Amino acid sequence: TPECEKYACCPLPPYLEDSGCVTEDDDNAGRPLRDVCFHLLKLYSDRHYDLDQLLDPRSITSDPLDYRLSWHLWEVLRALNYTHLFKQSQGVLNASYAAQLESEGLWEWAVFILLHEPHTQ
Repeated sequence: TPECEKYACCPLPPYLEDSGCVTEDDDNAGRPLRDVCFHLLKLYSDRHYDLDQLLDPRSITSDPLDYRLSWHLWEVLRALNYTHLFKQSQGVLNASYAAQLESEGLWEWAVFILLHEPHTQ
């Protein structure tokens, strides 16, 4: 608008949709919090879009320690040849999801997840 005001709310994650427009930045990296679908559209338009933002659990769920969908989404993206996620971020994703599964008593699945750890040489 001519007054430089926003005319639409940011694409917020589903758990924040009813909270109105939120313009605060993310505390960790100074990036605004966006919905995972928004990040997927950005990745579609720019193949080198930052995958750390897309795979952040807070773009999907209100629990910042819930890595279920983030890990599975990363595996799908990796199968589609999106490989520009740093090895450290891959390790955090794998270890966090494995720890989450282990805390639920699903240690067999935690081992399966850890088998996806990037190879270090």
